[in-house]
Amino acid sequence: MRLDDSQQTTLVLAEQVETFISSWEKGGAAPQLAEFLPEKPPELRRMALIELIKVDLEYRWQPPNQGKRVEEYRDQFPELQDELGIPCDLIYEEYHVRRQAGDKVDATEYFHRFPDQAHELKKLLSVASLHQESTVLFSANHYARVQAGDRLDDFELLVHLGKGAFASVFLARQVSMQRLVALKVSDDKGTEPQTLAQLDHPHIVRVYDQRLMPERRLRMLYMQYVAGGTLQDVIKGIRDLPRAERTGRQLLRCLDESLEQRGELIPVDSPVRDRLADADWPSVVCQIGSQLAQALDYAQLRGVLHRDVKPANVLVAADGTPKLADFNISFSSHVDGSAPAAYFGGSLAYMSPEQLEACDPMHPRQPDELDDRSDMYSLGVVLWELLHGERPFRDERVEGGWSATVKEMVERRRNGVEAVSMEAPGDSFWELENVLLKCLQPDRDERWAGSGELTRRLQLCLQPHAQSILNVPTRSWRDRVSRWPILVLLLSVLPAHALFAWFNLTYNLEQLIPPTYWNTFDQIQMTINGIAFPVGIAVFIYLAWPVAKRTRRRHRMLSEDGQSLARCRRRALQMGEFGALIGLALWTTAGIAYPICVRIFAGPLPTSDYPHLLLSLTLCGLIAATFSFFMITVISLRALYPALLRDGLPTSEDRVALDRLARICGNYLLVAGSAPMLAILLLVLAESAHRFAFLVLSVVGMLGFAITYWIYHCLQRDIGALVTAAKTQRARYDS
Repeated sequence: MRLDDSQQTTLVLAEQVETFISSWEKGGAAPQLAEFLPEKPPELRRMALIELIKVDLEYRWQPPNQGKRVEEYRDQFPELQDELGIPCDLIYEEYHVRRQAGDKVDATEYFHRFPDQAHELKKLLSVASLHQESTVLFSANHYARVQAGDRLDDFELLVHLGKGAFASVFLARQVSMQRLVALKVSDDKGTEPQTLAQLDHPHIVRVYDQRLMPERRLRMLYMQYVAGGTLQDVIKGIRDLPRAERTGRQLLRCLDESLEQRGELIPVDSPVRDRLADADWPSVVCQIGSQLAQALDYAQLRGVLHRDVKPANVLVAADGTPKLADFNISFSSHVDGSAPAAYFGGSLAYMSPEQLEACDPMHPRQPDELDDRSDMYSLGVVLWELLHGERPFRDERVEGGWSATVKEMVERRRNGVEAVSMEAPGDSFWELENVLLKCLQPDRDERWAGSGELTRRLQLCLQPHAQSILNVPTRSWRDRVSRWPILVLLLSVLPAHALFAWFNLTYNLEQLIPPTYWNTFDQIQMTINGIAFPVGIAVFIYLAWPVAKRTRRRHRMLSEDGQSLARCRRRALQMGEFGALIGLALWTTAGIAYPICVRIFAGPLPTSDYPHLLLSLTLCGLIAATFSFFMITVISLRALYPALLRDGLPTSEDRVALDRLARICGNYLLVAGSAPMLAILLLVLAESAHRFAFLVLSVVGMLGFAITYWIYHCLQRDIGALVTAAKTQRARYDS
């Protein structure tokens, strides 16, 4: 039998245990354990035998019953012992029920009784003062007698909605309030009400209050009724569909079937449903996953771990909104008397390796060693199953005893998960799968830092354009740029400056400088350019060096201070501005230096030529500077900025710098448009001898403006996508 969620192994065992407990509590002669064992398969029979023996031990060591030893069970059921001996968790259970019954018991007795298992028992019994439950299921049967049609306190039970190992859930009418609620009926134990009382989040089922019935040892937790069923129903509805047929419409179809079964109305005007109807399946999974990750993050910031994240515990509202439910085995650091080991369990198929180890009484890991990354792993399994229609570990079977099963499952998870998507890199399916693979890393230190970061990663999957900017493929042009940033930046702008310098020189020689001055002017031009270009390059390299240094050694950035990296990213976003201002400053300086040098070394020019000389240099400088700004900004935004992100996501500080860059781009677009307009104005005012040159400059300027206008719109789209991604930074909720 495959280990599925509560529908298979766990529920089968739960039913057997509940029936056995009911027989004990009826009184009279002790029930015969053999009557409650399933005939097959052998693995399930042996596991049920172990769990029933644990229950039997609890009752037999209560007065006036006579205690029983595990060897007596072995003699009655030879299959209980395998090549390793009697299961250690069963020996462990006998030890504790004897201590609880007041029997004088010494651990050394067990070392003598079971010498071949002494090593394992020493590890188990060394924590004797903290009794960790070794049973898969907790002894609870009082709620099992409750049925639809009953009235409990203020509630009329209308429909039985579901059943788990810990409780039954009913659609109920609260008579005093005349409203429908979901009523969870369980034994009166655990701290779920106190835990849920702390939580008020749109993606966590809202709990109204609880009622107790001490005479029946029942607790009733009444909460928001969510009519759309569970995520488990959705997975069943899409499991057998081809990938191409899995869409948001299929999700809505599953919800509508659940609503019709419950006699609920299907929402007509719902913007959320409209968006889902048009969404592809990876987007649906990302949306649901990010909302559940937000819920986990919200709970974890309040010291609450869920520890049983699975599809059956995710309710889905009629509009497709998921809501996390069933904190029955959660742990809250803010609830008095709550401890990680108390009511610890969960659903095996969705547990992280470390949680499985903590469930195994033979493993030294303790429940209080778990953190939010364990819940994240479970959510990763849920989303993987929702995405692919099956869990990442598909070969799970009951291996025999509890410890053997858990060890086998841990080993599978420690081997990791292989990607199964056949989509090309860059596809949303592929990107989402990569996010989930990191959630499912065997080593929790290799997973996302927390559910807040997972939220951002999933939301980023919903923003393909931002993702295409932030995820730089290896060996792409952007990856190569980050290895030689200064060289690439210089090569992207120097040709433009050199071209306009040549154009300006040609214009000056033909239109302004008399032939008798040409030799002198050539020397002046070579001297000024020989100084200006190296100075500009040196200043630019100086300003770009901190960025280049870090992008070239990205593998060392983890040790970098966060603020230092943030400053580098801001500088990377300013590199276009630096390049433009340096170029414009040098062109303007040259516009002043040329007339002065010509006058000193060659003689005076006609007075009307000096303004033309200055204006031609300034216009060429404006066009070259704006072109430089946009070229450098494209390279910086697309190649350098992503390389400086430690975790691949923009921050709130980056958002400020990106907003500023968007405004600066608008200013430079205005300059790019004003330069050809100024050239046209000069064309109108120029003498006939200068008209052709200004005509050429006007045409070049207009062509350059058209190019920069297209680049501007591309940059605005890129910046907008990054700003949106920055808004998805981890939210810190107020306590």
